[in-house]
Amino acid sequence: KVALVTSGGTTAPLERRTVRYVDNFSTGNRGAAIAEQLTQGYRVVYLHRSTAAFPFARHVHDALRADPAGTLQRLAEGPYCAKSFAALQDSKRLLAVPFDSRGEYPGLLRACCTALKPLGGNVLVVLAAAVSDFYVPDLCEHKIQSRSGGGLSLDLAPVPKCLGFVKRWGSPQFCVCGFKLETDEGLLRTKAEASLANYGLDCVVANMLATYKVKATVITANEGVVVEGDDVDARLAEELMRVH
Repeated sequence: KVALVTSGGTTAPLERRTVRYVDNFSTGNRGAAIAEQLTQGYRVVYLHRSTAAFPFARHVHDALRADPAGTLQRLAEGPYCAKSFAALQDSKRLLAVPFDSRGEYPGLLRACCTALKPLGGNVLVVLAAAVSDFYVPDLCEHKIQSRSGGGLSLDLAPVPKCLGFVKRWGSPQFCVCGFKLETDEGLLRTKAEASLANYGLDCVVANMLATYKVKATVITANEGVVVEGDDVDARLAEELMRVH
């Protein structure tokens, strides 16, 4: 079995020679956490924002922030979390594919799906990346100059959705999971169910911005399973494996 996990946000550049860009708040931590869990039963292709959280290595980053001196000392004394890093010792267990802009993402996603097509139903696709909803269609060639006392107006165009193409690029037998995050709880279930119907997904992880770190609902055509707690990402991964 192979899991293709996308993670992190995409940028929408304002200039061709990019100095500024539109971004979102995604850190990629959920995608990285799910990828970690999936390495226990799957080979994982991790399609990620180059600056996003990375499976296993994210724990070192967190430890360095909490206790820089102590963490560096433990790293110097020997392997850090050796058991957790076992998945990284096998070069065929985890393949990392980086992206940054919304322009790079769909081409790389298509290439990954096409490469995995022969595996059919053995593929689980977890689309946890926070892809930009809008982009600037007419980019300036050079850096936009600041003007004393002046503002800047942008005309943004909608980014075409990739969700409905995943099974076309790969295989109809792929098990594909999308994600839906909202700030208005009244919209969440309706929009998640619409994604299932409109894009041919097998499940959608629905979560609210205020509680996404501790609660999520995995919605399929037949049920909605709530997972919650401090280990919500690990439990999410287990539920996605069950759906697959």
